[in-house]
Amino acid sequence: MSSASDSETEWESRYEIHDVPDDARFSECEDGWADDEGDEVATVNIPVNQQEGEQCDQFESHTNIHGNSGTDQEGTNYRGLKSMDIVGKEFVSEAEAESFFIEYARVMGFGVRRHNKRWNTKGMLIGRIWVCSKQGFRQKKFLEREDRKREARPITRTGCGVEFRVAIKDDTSRWVCTHFNGNHNHNLTPPHHVHYIRSHRRLSEADIAAASSLNAVGVRPSQIHEYMVERSGGYRDVGYLRKDVQNRLDYEKRRQLQESDAEACLSYLEGKRSVDPAFYYDFTINEHNRLGDLFWCDGGARADYALFGDVLAFDATYRTNAYRKPFVVLLGINHHRRSIVFGFALLSDETEHTYTWLLQTFLLAMEGKQPKTVITDGDKAMRNAISNKFSEAHHRLCCWHLGRNAQANVNKDFTADFRRCMLRPYTEERFEVKWKEIVQRHNVQSHEWVMKMYREKAMWAEAYLRGKFFGGMRSTQRSEGLNAYLNHYVNIKLRLIAFVKQMDRLIDRQREVEGKDDYDSKEARPVLITHMKPFEAAAAEAYTRAMFRLVRDQILQEGMLIAVEVASEDNSKSFRVKKWKVSEDECRVHIQGTWDTVSCTCLMMETVGIPCSHLFAVMKVENLEAIPRCMILPRWKKEAKVGVTSEVQERCSQHYMSVEARMGSLHAACRTLQRFAAQSSQAYELAITEIHKVSMQLEAMSCETATDKPKRHMGRRFEVQDPVIVLTKGCRKKQKMDPPQQRKCRRCGNGGHTVRTCKTHLHRPGDEIDCPTQSSQFMADNTVLLRRRRSAIGKTTDECNRINAYDHHYSQPSNNSHAASSNSWYPRFGMSTDNDSTDDTMMQGLIPQYVLPNASTSTFASNYANIWGHNRI
Repeated sequence: MSSASDSETEWESRYEIHDVPDDARFSECEDGWADDEGDEVATVNIPVNQQEGEQCDQFESHTNIHGNSGTDQEGTNYRGLKSMDIVGKEFVSEAEAESFFIEYARVMGFGVRRHNKRWNTKGMLIGRIWVCSKQGFRQKKFLEREDRKREARPITRTGCGVEFRVAIKDDTSRWVCTHFNGNHNHNLTPPHHVHYIRSHRRLSEADIAAASSLNAVGVRPSQIHEYMVERSGGYRDVGYLRKDVQNRLDYEKRRQLQESDAEACLSYLEGKRSVDPAFYYDFTINEHNRLGDLFWCDGGARADYALFGDVLAFDATYRTNAYRKPFVVLLGINHHRRSIVFGFALLSDETEHTYTWLLQTFLLAMEGKQPKTVITDGDKAMRNAISNKFSEAHHRLCCWHLGRNAQANVNKDFTADFRRCMLRPYTEERFEVKWKEIVQRHNVQSHEWVMKMYREKAMWAEAYLRGKFFGGMRSTQRSEGLNAYLNHYVNIKLRLIAFVKQMDRLIDRQREVEGKDDYDSKEARPVLITHMKPFEAAAAEAYTRAMFRLVRDQILQEGMLIAVEVASEDNSKSFRVKKWKVSEDECRVHIQGTWDTVSCTCLMMETVGIPCSHLFAVMKVENLEAIPRCMILPRWKKEAKVGVTSEVQERCSQHYMSVEARMGSLHAACRTLQRFAAQSSQAYELAITEIHKVSMQLEAMSCETATDKPKRHMGRRFEVQDPVIVLTKGCRKKQKMDPPQQRKCRRCGNGGHTVRTCKTHLHRPGDEIDCPTQSSQFMADNTVLLRRRRSAIGKTTDECNRINAYDHHYSQPSNNSHAASSNSWYPRFGMSTDNDSTDDTMMQGLIPQYVLPNASTSTFASNYANIWGHNRI
C-alpha cells in the first residue's frame, strides 16, 4: 500500500486486499464443524455498530409479504427480537429453522448463506450453521488474476460475524438454537432494495409451473416476468428478477435431458407409439453412431392421408432447429382447402439417397398408398427420388419458383409472357403456337434456360397438366406458408426433443382449427345471392364453406353463358357452351346416361374437383333442380370424415393432465376466491386461514405420495448420439439477379483499393502529425479520462487528494503486471509541466491542482492510463 493508505476512509477500505488469518476463514471451528458448500441463501446489511434488536428509523415503513411491518403471519415481531429471544428457540425441523432465519434476515435487510454442517458417527445430521452473506473475505488469488477476460465481480464480503447455529436435541427430534450473533459490520439493505438480495429471490413451484407452460407456448422470459409482476402487484412483491426466470427455465430444459438429446427424442417418440399404435416413426444412424434422418407422423395424420392424400407437397427449410438440418413437412389439403400435415422429417442432408429414404419411409407409414400428384420446387435430388418411388404420380414444378428463375435467367419482360403461357388453360396445340411467338418476340431461341424449360413443359404448363387432380394447387405456396407458420413455434435455439414437442403443438393447433371449420360448416347456412338459388342451396348443403364459395362463383359466371344442344343419342347428349357475344373459347359438355357421368372440355371437374360454369349452364337447359351426385366430389363434402375417423385419433385427443395443466386449472379456479377474499379484512383473514389448513393437508398427502412412490431408473433405450451441428446450413444464398458486389476500402469506404493501399490518412514512419497541440490531441483521444478529471471540479482538497492517492495506488507495477505496458499508450502525447507551455493551458483551466503523494505532476497521463484501460479490480 502507498502512503495514501493512511488517509483512506471506510469507502476506500472496500477495495483493499486483505490477508485473512486461518482462524478467521471458518474452515475449521473449535467444535469440529465440517466445511460446507457455502451456497448463499441470503444477504444482510445493518448499520455499523448497531446493537442487536435495535430499531432503526429507516426501516420503520418496511412491510413484508404479509402486510405487517416486520411481523409475520403468526405475529412474530422480528425487529424486536434479541439474542436472548432467539437462543434456545426450538424448531420442528431444520427447514423450519432455516425459514425462520431467512425471514428474519429479510425483515432486517441482509442476506443469508448456508455454512457448516455437523454429523455424528452414524452419519446423521445433528447441527447446522447459517451466516450473513457478507461473512468472510474473497481469497487473494481471485483478486490478483492476470489472465482475466472479463471484469471481476464487485467485492461484497466484509467479514461479517452474524451467525445462526442450531443443533438437534439428544432426547427429541426437535432442533434448538444454540448460538446467535446479530451484530453486523456493514450497513443493512434498505427495504426497497431487499428484493434484490440473492437469497430472498426464489421462484415457487407454482410460478415455475406457470412459467414453463407460458414458455412452452412461445412466451419470452421477459414477458413471463412482466406477467408475474402484474399478477403479484409489483416488482417488490413478485419475489424474483427477470434473470431468475431465465435461469430457472434453462435449468428445467437441462433437467429434462437426462439422456442425450437424440435419446430423449427417440424415447419420447417411443412413448407416443406405446399410447397410439397408429403412430409411426423411423430413423437412421450414421457411421459415427449419431442420429442421421428422422421421420414421424401420428395416427390422425395417417387417417387424414387415407382421405386426402391425393395431392402431396413438400419442401425443405432451414434454421428451424439447433442442428441446422433440413426440415421437411409433407402436407396436402383437407376438405376445407386448408393445409393438412401428413408427416415431419429431419434430414441429414439434401441428397438423392436421403430423399429416397424419406419417400420410402413415407410409403411404409401410409401403407403403400401413393399420391396422385406431387408439387416441389424442382430440386434435382427431389425429382430423382420422386421418379423412383412415386412412379405413378404426376410431378409438378412450383409456378412461383419458375417465375423467379425466369426473371433471374432471362429478363422481366420475358417473365410476364412466360407466366401467361404457363398458367393459361390453353390446349396443347395453342400452347405450341404461343410458345413460338414468345420465343421469337424476345429472341431467346438459343437461350439455354429457355430450351431446358421447353423440354420440361409437361411438368409446369397448364396445357399439359389439365385433367390431373391438383385440388387448385399450382405452387408450393402452402408448404412455404407452413414454413412461415413454423416460426411461431420453433427457433434456431431449440434442441431436438423440444423441437419434436413443438411439432406436436402445431398438429394440435391444426386439428383445433379444422374442428372449428367443421362446426362452422355444419351449424350455419350461407345467405343465397345467385340467380340459381336451387343449385346454390344444394351446394351449400353438400360442400364445406370454403368449397361452397368456389362453387358459388361458378354459378354466378353461368349468367354470361349460352348452351346449345348439338347432338343427342339414346344414352348420351352433347352441348356447345360459349360466352355471350364471344365466339372464341367454346367448350363442349358431354352427358352419359341420366347424368351418370359428365365431362367438359375445360376439365375443371377433373383438375379442381368442382362443377364448372359450363355444367351449370347445361343443367339450366335440362331443367334440373339439384346438382347431380356425380358432380360432387366426396372429399369436398361436409361429411368427408364422418364414419372414418380413426379411433386412435380420438383416444389420443384425451391428453393426460400434466402437473402444469393442473396448476393452471387450479389458478383459474381460484380467481373467484381471490376477488371475494380481497373485498374486506374479515374475508381476507378467513380465506388465509382456510388456505393454510388445506395447504397443510395437501403437504401431508404429498409427503405420503413421495414416500410410497417407487423410484424407477430407466436404462438407456438407444445408444444414439446427437446429430452434428451444421453451421453452414441456412446461410443466405447469393441471388443470381443481384449485381456483383464491389470490394471497398475499410478505411475510406471507396472502391477500387484496400486498406493497405489507401492514401487517405496514411502516415509513414517519420511523417509529422498535423496536430495543433499535443494536449488537444490527448484530450480528443482520451475523453473518458478527461470526464473523470472534470468530475473532481468543485471538490475539496482532501477529496481530490484521496482520489489521486487511490489512482496512484493502483497504478503501481506491483499491483498489476500491465502497469508498465500501459504507459506505452501515451508516448506520443507527453505532458509538459512548464507553466508557460501552451499544452498545459487548457488542462489548467479544467482541472484543479492536485497534490499527488510520491508522484510528480508529469505522471498524470501514465497513472491514469492504468485505471482507464488495464487495472480492473
